[in-house]
Amino acid sequence: MFLPPFDILTLKPDGNYTNSGISPILFKWLTEKLNFTISFYYIPNEMTKAKYGTKSDLAIVLDLFTDHVVDGSTMGVIRTPERKKVADFAYFMWTEPFTMVVPVPGEEPRLFAFIKPFQNSVWLLILIAMIVLVVLLSLFSGAYLKYFANSDNLPSADDVTMLGRVSSYSIYVVNILTNQGIVSFVLCFSLRLNDNLFLEGNMVPGGRFSFRILVGVWLLIATVLVNSYSGTVISYLTVPKMKPPINTFEDLAISEDVELILLADNVITMQIMDAHSGTFKILADKMRRNPDNILRNIQKISESLTTSRYAFPFLKTFCNSFVASVYIKEKKCLFKATEPLPFLAGFWSLPFPKNSKYTPFFHSALMELWETGLPPFWVKNGMPRAPKCFAKRKSGENSARQGAIRLDDLSGAFLILGIGFGLAMLAFLLEKIVGFNYRRLTSTTVVYLFALARSLVYSFQMSSKASKLINECLSTVRLPR
Repeated sequence: MFLPPFDILTLKPDGNYTNSGISPILFKWLTEKLNFTISFYYIPNEMTKAKYGTKSDLAIVLDLFTDHVVDGSTMGVIRTPERKKVADFAYFMWTEPFTMVVPVPGEEPRLFAFIKPFQNSVWLLILIAMIVLVVLLSLFSGAYLKYFANSDNLPSADDVTMLGRVSSYSIYVVNILTNQGIVSFVLCFSLRLNDNLFLEGNMVPGGRFSFRILVGVWLLIATVLVNSYSGTVISYLTVPKMKPPINTFEDLAISEDVELILLADNVITMQIMDAHSGTFKILADKMRRNPDNILRNIQKISESLTTSRYAFPFLKTFCNSFVASVYIKEKKCLFKATEPLPFLAGFWSLPFPKNSKYTPFFHSALMELWETGLPPFWVKNGMPRAPKCFAKRKSGENSARQGAIRLDDLSGAFLILGIGFGLAMLAFLLEKIVGFNYRRLTSTTVVYLFALARSLVYSFQMSSKASKLINECLSTVRLPR
């Protein structure tokens, strides 16, 4: 079986396998102790696939025991009442708690980091406030221009359209925000002509008390908003914000990016799938909707884990070995092992067929082996090294960077600028198309009316004086080009 770091199988050109893990060292000690000769077979092989189908490795081993094909297995198995009915178990080979190997959380997208200082509800309220302010200013301005134009020396309401007022006030309101309220405050209360203000080219009655209240309140709110935003936006642009880490089953249950994969016929799989409430029930329901996430052997699980889309609970040594092996290959920590999971520590025993004559010999030998303390020593020396991935993260590692702001930090702002350029070009082309069609339509209409007028002159026998007058008028008409 393939189970790093205990069994690391490598396929040779002749079709056989070599095992460079910890298990060969253990069984070499056992063979010398018991004076046995052991022959090894890789499972699953072509014979087991043809006879037993696509079962889990453990299920195949138990079937081989039942059919008396093999005398034992190098794969450690945790005792359960059901397994004890079909197999015998010698002393345990290894024991340790369960952990979970999970992908290291990546950094959240920085494209819209500039909007993070405010919550979505705050942005929505700012937009509503701006719309209400523009509407009130436009309505007040329209009323003043209509009823007090003569007394305030203002243009009439017919000279300034509602669309023009809305456009001007919209730019004015945004201008206050972009200038932190100071420049607009000076413009609002210093550029006066007969107690009236020039706002974006339109004269409005700024001397009126209602306008002063609206503009003053907006200046106060804008000053608070802009200073609050500018005080925190640098942090959101420069401090990396990581996605929520997965440390427990509860984190995994609510994660949208990482799914759970399980090993078939494993004790953790049994406990999760048999759960009737709580987090395990949620995970079990997800597994039932995705039955392909229950895999038959560790080799397939290792291949799935490398996609960084799955988390896998298993013995601590395997999880640490996987994290370190990926680091050695990729030169960066892409995975991590969680703290011990809420399960009892596992005791992996050496399995034999029921009533096997070899069980007592291996039981005594394994007890003596554990007394020597060699298994922990072998495991420690056989583990790949990746201290960077297991070091405790310091609290200041995610502090703001010292230095220039990177292009990635402002990618969202430049995206909006690019969208603005594109919309401006689209609007320009639409204006030219509409204007061209309008001029073409106007030219056709004028030519038609010109011809119609001349036909009327020649059709009706008008007096020479009237005919001469019409011809003079038509001769002064300039057709649009």
